[in-house]
Amino acid sequence: MLLSEAIEELAIATRAEGRSPQTVKAYREKLSYLVAFLGDVPIEKITVGDLRRYIAHLWDRKLSPFTVKSRVRHLKRLFNFAQEEEMLKENPSKRIKTPSPRREKPKGIEWEDFIALLKTTEGGTLIDVRDRAVILFLFDTGCRVGGLAGLTVDDLDLERQQALVKEKGNKTRFVFFEEETVWALEAWLEVRPQDQGPWLFVALNNQGDGLSDRGVYRMLRRRGEAAGCTGPVNPHAFRHGFARHYLMDGGDLGTLSDILGHSDVSVTKLFYGVFTTAELQKKHRQHSPILRLRSDENEN
Repeated sequence: MLLSEAIEELAIATRAEGRSPQTVKAYREKLSYLVAFLGDVPIEKITVGDLRRYIAHLWDRKLSPFTVKSRVRHLKRLFNFAQEEEMLKENPSKRIKTPSPRREKPKGIEWEDFIALLKTTEGGTLIDVRDRAVILFLFDTGCRVGGLAGLTVDDLDLERQQALVKEKGNKTRFVFFEEETVWALEAWLEVRPQDQGPWLFVALNNQGDGLSDRGVYRMLRRRGEAAGCTGPVNPHAFRHGFARHYLMDGGDLGTLSDILGHSDVSVTKLFYGVFTTAELQKKHRQHSPILRLRSDENEN
């Protein structure tokens, strides 16, 4: 069986397992680089040496460690699947180790940039009201941009200050928000056009479209330029910023993992549990058990 045919078999099996079209697309995309490097050769002819040459090629291209890790993880999934389906007798990927890169400090939005973005929405126009609600919702919930873009009005529960979002792999989860975000959402619902479909955040193009992922990116980039922001202001920077502030303000890693919708707390630790020396010292000053001595002395 040719390599491309094995990849397609994996894609079909992945979809048959109920995984999302986005996941299937990711398998096809990530594994297409392997075909481009090796050629569309019979999968049973591929050796561990071929795979090592491919991975060395990825490093030589100076791709990020996380990109290399992703591509290695996908190729191992392919060869494991091929062996399970008896396309292969020997699995050449068994001797391939998946890289474990250390995550640098996440590039979250800075508080000053967040405030500057909010100030650009004070004009009171329809788009200002919508964008203010989007900015607050992103930073307050830590949700992914796809979860925000897919929200319908019915997914929102202002009284309980929560919303049901659908994110990676069509997984649903609740996200939570505070009163400031409630006020912004209420203001938006008062002026939101009623004839543009069920989406909470509409594109304001009179075509009934919801605000797309790309539309959110463009909006934030435009407002970031207007606000003179110096740091990242893309949607994922809001997710990073939420997580970082949550941890710096004393939130625990386990609860944060649940809030962010991670299946494993180690993922949360890898991406968000990295602190500078100054940040570690700040957390120490907030939570050291020696602080109890001061309270004991005050009581005496």
